[in-house]
Order: sequence, then C-alpha cells, then structure tokens
Amino acid sequence: MKKLLHIIIFLFFVNITVGQQIVGFSHYFYKPMIYNPAFTGNTDGANLLLVNHTQWTGFKGGPQYNILSLDGSLINKNTGLGITIISDRKGINNRIGGNINYSYKIRFKEKIHLALGLSIGGINQSLDYSKALLENPNDPSLFSNNQSKSTFDANVGLAFVCKGFELGFAVPQLPNNKISYSANTNSRTFYTQTRHYMGSMKYKFLLSKSKEITLSPLALVRYVPNAPMQYDCNINFDFQNKFWVGATYKNDYAIGLNLGVILFKRLSIGYSYDYITGSISKYSGLSHEILLNFKFTKKKKEVPTNEQEEDEELARLKKQDLNKLIIQRLLAKIEYVLDKENTTPAEIQELLDEISAFLDDDSTDPAQETLNKYYKSLKNQAKGEINVLVKGRLLLDPADSTPDYGDAMITVNDLESKTVIATSTPTREGKYYIILKPGRRYQLTIEKSGYQTLLRNVTIPATSESYELNQEIQLKR
Repeated sequence: MKKLLHIIIFLFFVNITVGQQIVGFSHYFYKPMIYNPAFTGNTDGANLLLVNHTQWTGFKGGPQYNILSLDGSLINKNTGLGITIISDRKGINNRIGGNINYSYKIRFKEKIHLALGLSIGGINQSLDYSKALLENPNDPSLFSNNQSKSTFDANVGLAFVCKGFELGFAVPQLPNNKISYSANTNSRTFYTQTRHYMGSMKYKFLLSKSKEITLSPLALVRYVPNAPMQYDCNINFDFQNKFWVGATYKNDYAIGLNLGVILFKRLSIGYSYDYITGSISKYSGLSHEILLNFKFTKKKKEVPTNEQEEDEELARLKKQDLNKLIIQRLLAKIEYVLDKENTTPAEIQELLDEISAFLDDDSTDPAQETLNKYYKSLKNQAKGEINVLVKGRLLLDPADSTPDYGDAMITVNDLESKTVIATSTPTREGKYYIILKPGRRYQLTIEKSGYQTLLRNVTIPATSESYELNQEIQLKR
C-alpha cells in the first residue's frame, strides 16, 4: 500500500509539474497579458477582465481556473500597469496567487515598438488530503489533511509590435521555486514550480478598412524542459469591433470554438468550447471558458456643429490634422515661389524657416516626404551651392477634357553614377520642379497609366551661378 501511494503521489506531482501548471487559457488572443506581461496596457483605456475556465467536468475534482485582472496605460502611452489575481483548483491541489504587472514600450515609429514586461507577486499552494479517496485513510505514510505553502513568483516577457504583426516571448514561473511537503512519517515530497518558456506570433489582416473586418491567425508555443512541446493554432474573424468568431487547434488535446460579442463598445462577452480529441474524450465531460471584459474609455468631447470663425475652427482640429493642412499650404506656397522668375535668397530662406517647423523624417505620408525633398534642395541652394531648377509641365492628350495627373511619376537617373537621385510627382496642373546639379547628364523617365513611358535625356551645362530651366513634355497615348 505504501509503495502504491508513493507511485500515485509521484504521478500526481509529475502531471501538475509538466502538464498543467500553466493553464491553457483559451482567450489568449484577447488578453495576452495573462501569459506575457509585456502586453500589459496594450489597448486604449483600462480593462477589467474576469475569466472562468472549467475543464473535464466528467471527472471529480477536474481543473477550474479563475482570473481577475485590471490593466491599462495609466501613466502615459508608453507605460502599462496591471494587477492579476488567479485561483486554480485541481483535485486536492489549490493555488491562489496575485501579480503586479509592468510594461514599457520603446517606440521606433508610431505603430512600431518593442515592449518589455515584468510581473512579480506570490502564490499560495495547498494540498487537502481530506478530499482524496483512499483505501486506508490511516496509512502512516499519508500527508496531514491540509498543508499550505507560499512562495515568490515572477514572470518576464517581451513583445515586438509592427503595425498588424505581434511577436512575443515570455518566461512564466521564472524563479523555478521548489515547495516541500512533509508526510506523517517525516518523509518529504517536493513540488517544483517549473520554469516555462512561451512564444507567440500573430498577424492581423485587414480584409475591409471601411467595414472594419479583420482576420487574425495566431500561434502559441509552450515548452517545459523534459516534457513534450505544446502548441496552439488559432484563427479569429472580427467584424466591426462588434463580434468575433474563431477556431483553435490544441495539439494532441482538443479542437476549440471561440465566440464573442461586444456591447456598447465597452462590454465584451466571450465563450470558448473545447472538443476533447484524446483518449479521455468519452469520459472528460465539458471543457469550456467564459470571459467578461469591461473597457474604461475616456469620454470624447463633442465637436460643436455651429459655424465659427476660421481660426476657432482650426483650433478644434486634432494636431495631426492641423499639421497636414499646414503642410498642404506650405507645398502650395513652395510651388508659387518656385514658379516665380528669379526667386531671391530671402524668399528661399523664408520658406526654409516655415518648412523646418513641420518636418518629420520618420513620416511615411507622401506630402511629408515631398516637403522633406524640397527642404533639402532649398537648403543646399541657400548655402550658396550652384543648382539648376528645372520647371516643367506635362501635357496630356488634348482630348482629355479633365486631365488627371494623380498617377504620373517622374524618375531622375544620374547617367554617370547610374543611380536614381530624385522622384517627382506633378501637381494637379501637371507642373513639376526638379533641382539638379550642373555639369552632369541625366535621364528623366515619365510614367502615367494609359500613356507611353517616355525617356528624355537632359544635359545640364557647367555654370558659375544658379539658373532656371523651363521645359514642356508631351505624352502620347
């Protein structure tokens, strides 16, 4: 009997250690912070989450897992703070724990960042042998009825986010602590909170921008030393941020179905059902998970609808929209100044002063890129460098009553270095401006849909002072 009991205890602890210490959280795609603290505060506003995970209802004492968490960007948009409380019951084993989460984002661009996360807390784990079914409850090798131990817990993680792509790596139960329990015979059994290694990868495909329809595949890998690697594959369909539906494959274990609805843009209700595919499928009963999440968002100020003066109206615009409007006006002013005969150095310097306040080298906005090109060229000219300003205009078929230059493109190649030195997009009137160096040979490639591609060689003679060159280019269908 004593030997049999030791075998049962050993198998019980091995099962917990290598198989069930980190619960297979079905809604990981919704709240990755549960495994990876780097995703703490990764959405707008604060979120209050409640999850109930029930597994194997066909077995008495089947696993039950509960999560309560609160997280958000409470200090600034780069810092995330959160707290997580868990309750985990499996047979005679019961765990209760809590962690404080912290994350910090290192931003490279607006939608590209690297997040570092840390989670620290504690876990209390107890064994209650009064719930065990035994042939001989008076066996001296048994543990006492209830033993409770507490230990330190920590989790580290990192996440790389690039627009719709997310790559994460985390190490739950980092300390790898060992908890000892003593039997009535003074023998000891150890429970190790084994260090786990977890990786995830997700990409959000935008199927329809206007209808806000997305498709997101996700892969999650879990690895514990001396145990088989586990992985989940998930694909989720989200419609207008109103509901989601998805499917999950959990290797050698189950196939899952995910459903969710978002009410009033704040309350999310999710349900996940696992169809067990292993050898215990006939006896396992129900395995499912319920999620509730409430999102705290700041109330947006309503924009007045009555007509105001232009200055008051501009003041209400967001800074980003205001900058775009100013850049458009600057580009129009640049074209006006460059279109004049013999632009003066004072006018060029005035343009440079205006442009410099709105430059953004990291922006991918086409208007911002055009502004940067003009700034660099005008700055060289202001330094006294000799340049030739090519003022040109594209002419389309006279039969076009409403000519459209939107898709026209001019590429400038230096024939000596055989490199592309500039590109230019014509204005709505077909005008273009290119600043070239004298004493060199160039080739202009003019492209527009519906018209023949035109190659034109231009030789800029050497000169001791800057000047302007005017030309018109007729395109053929």
